[in-house]
Amino acid sequence: MSVKRLFKIQTITFILSFLALCNFATAQGTIKGYIFDKVTRAPLIGAIVIVPGTQIGATADTSGYFIFTPTGKADSLQISFIGYNTITVKARPSLTIFLEPSANSLQAVVITALGNKTTLLRAPEPVTIVTHDMLVQQASSNVIDAIALQPGINQITTGPGISKPEINGLGFNRVLTLFDGERQEDFQWGDEHGILIDPYAVYNAEIIRGPASLQYGANAVAGVLSFKSEPLPQSGTIQGSVLTEYQTNNGMIGTSFDVAGNNNGFVWGIRASNEEAHCYSDPKDGYVWGTAYNQDNIRAVVGFEKSWGYSHLSFSTLHRQAEIADGNRDSATGKFEFDNPQSNGYGSPQYYSNSNAPSPALVGTLIPGTGQVFPTRANFFSYNPDISVYQVLDHDMVWWQNSINLNKGTIGADIGYTQSHRQEIDSGSIAAENMTVHDIPYSFKYQISGDSSGLKFTGGVNGIYEFENNAAEPPAPYIGDFEIPNYTDFDIGGYGILEKDYKNLTLSGGLRYDYRGIAGQSMYLSNINTPGQAVVPERTPGATQQFPGFDRSYTGLSGSIGGTYLLPEYNYVKLNIAKSYRAPSISELTSNELDPANIYRQGNPNLKAESGYEADVAYGNNGRDINFEVDGFANYIANFIFDNRISNYNGTGDSVHDNAPVYKYQAFDAIIGGVTAYFNIHPAGSKWFELDNGFTYTYSYFLHQGSSDSTLHVPWTPAPRLTSQVKFKLNDRHKSILRKTYFAFGLAKYWAQNDIYSALYNELPSVPYTLYNAGIGANFINRKTGGTICSFYVNCTNLTNLAYIDHTSRMQYFWEYNGTSQYSALPPANYGKGSAVVTIPSEGIYNMGRNIGFKLLFPIGGHKTSDTEMKGIE
Repeated sequence: MSVKRLFKIQTITFILSFLALCNFATAQGTIKGYIFDKVTRAPLIGAIVIVPGTQIGATADTSGYFIFTPTGKADSLQISFIGYNTITVKARPSLTIFLEPSANSLQAVVITALGNKTTLLRAPEPVTIVTHDMLVQQASSNVIDAIALQPGINQITTGPGISKPEINGLGFNRVLTLFDGERQEDFQWGDEHGILIDPYAVYNAEIIRGPASLQYGANAVAGVLSFKSEPLPQSGTIQGSVLTEYQTNNGMIGTSFDVAGNNNGFVWGIRASNEEAHCYSDPKDGYVWGTAYNQDNIRAVVGFEKSWGYSHLSFSTLHRQAEIADGNRDSATGKFEFDNPQSNGYGSPQYYSNSNAPSPALVGTLIPGTGQVFPTRANFFSYNPDISVYQVLDHDMVWWQNSINLNKGTIGADIGYTQSHRQEIDSGSIAAENMTVHDIPYSFKYQISGDSSGLKFTGGVNGIYEFENNAAEPPAPYIGDFEIPNYTDFDIGGYGILEKDYKNLTLSGGLRYDYRGIAGQSMYLSNINTPGQAVVPERTPGATQQFPGFDRSYTGLSGSIGGTYLLPEYNYVKLNIAKSYRAPSISELTSNELDPANIYRQGNPNLKAESGYEADVAYGNNGRDINFEVDGFANYIANFIFDNRISNYNGTGDSVHDNAPVYKYQAFDAIIGGVTAYFNIHPAGSKWFELDNGFTYTYSYFLHQGSSDSTLHVPWTPAPRLTSQVKFKLNDRHKSILRKTYFAFGLAKYWAQNDIYSALYNELPSVPYTLYNAGIGANFINRKTGGTICSFYVNCTNLTNLAYIDHTSRMQYFWEYNGTSQYSALPPANYGKGSAVVTIPSEGIYNMGRNIGFKLLFPIGGHKTSDTEMKGIE
């Protein structure tokens, strides 16, 4: 571990240790009571009681009893339990509560992602809740992979460790990702690295499936992923957990430890996690070279929960190192090989020269036996991603969140700082691309609600100040790779959201105005693309302009109006119409360099801001035994920006730069529409059985493209998908050592995707396939106390070990032969990189084969059973 990272960890630990010794508490009135099943009168062990809008509450014990001391405003209480209706009651010192069984308890959960606090049922815009049980009862490779099978959600992947989210067919800078309210702005304009969030730190999530520019600004055209950490414990409690995980396919080993406490309103918590994986395998190629990764994270929080509100100060330092596969293969066997031959037991690689070459054609080629060309089993099984092309990502943050109670309203004031350092290393240990992005996100808002009038209002200002710096040119023989210029970006937006609740009707609407000012510095290089390359002043003789200086400003209006109406017999309808706005990102404006996948991207400084106009309509039923919802959406986006492979001057093939195809950002008007749906059967009288089904269909096309099928459709539109899972749950027997035991079996069926942007092989059609999965899980119980000793989960994905390629996998387009390029007339001097065009999917890299995951979760102290996933979804 580096001295820098050790210092960060020691600093966080010192702050926590010091503050944990402090006691600034004042006790409030105690609330206690019992929670029972309304039908059977049995105690509901693990039922949750919280004060809405806080993370403080209690969990019912083996007799249904709970007790806690609120440290904030407690006019009402929300009581929830999986499989039962969530209710809100007036806070009193002593309560006896009866919950009614229901298949749709999530519909009454309070959500905040849309601005005003409202329930999932009454929210006019489609929102998905991902509970803690949904996350922990599966084997996933990263935080986006964990939610990617939810209706309307997909992922664009670069191997198992790198995923970017898609909502309704839109991704990258059109999806805003939050963690505990903080914006994740860690190079989100790029596609060769994932979201820098520790998956073990995520407890649950809210997903807005539709435009959310009104609340969040320019980067939420498609929607918002709002991840949340585990709620802080109730007063007088110290609790935590230890998690360990192993996955068979890529040997992924994961561990996570967390502990948190609450001393009469002084709250604190810390989590430490680590993941490491070697190369994954698929049924076609076996192990895939260049797919190992590791990640570690330290997170901490300290703060206060008082009658006046709360104040939380959070810290995080995350380090990630990941290889980037490029598909380099041997032309004779198709086996993966190194981009550059490695030293082996016979010494360093040697190359023929004019003096020793058997023939002139062999000059510059490898002398047989002098270097290792192919990865061995030991290379594939290595947990150190440092031979292939790899990247090192460091993401550090501090985030201060505050909420102050004012009569019936609250004032929120949040400000943070993040530093994201990115290095890409082609060979050795010196980074060719080396940049650091600094972000200062901020948010100030006022919320008020009238209990009797049903009127709610949220108004505020939020945005971000961002600046980026490239490191100096690396020493020879390394050559610097400058993808974007040094730049500054300032975003600010003001908004107001008004909501009115009637008996069976909820109406909501609002307006927002945004400003973005973005400026980039010019850059000039001498001896470009040679070991003598250097950054030089503008007027240096022979210098080449890498980036022109620029200064742009963009403004945009966002808004929405919508409503939900509750019909008889548990039916309901929803309608929402929204106007969204997105300014171009720095990469779309200025890119001018080769990326790790051997794609040369060029920016377009003349791009205009995107404007979206979307209508969402939904019909659903929230019945006792069956619930379903069908959501339809249509989204018109003016000036839709995407990177397009461009042809040469003759129009006969690719335009080529540095022996790689050139992609240039451009914009067309686009239509994206589709349907998402779910249909679930959870019989209230047969709690041992559950059947959940989800469906996602998205169709897209560009306007004004005439009859050309090859350029008609929007790139990265996902294939239609149906998911289904049946779960069988065993009854909990008195004094049994097992509780919450289940067996699950499911499938994900993907149809063919032939509606593609096929010009110059930008995209390839995908074939239909079906993946099967299975899982079991149980809690091991202490018979004397009724508490959970540990939770155990086993999950198998791709049960039949199917060889398949997901339509939104970038690695299907990665292909090189012997490091040579179809664009170069010269042989390589040292297996230099160059890409080839994948014209059929089998030439690229397949997705992961069968994978079995084993997971153990040990609670510590006052930690509650896994049913507590409802806690904290507010």
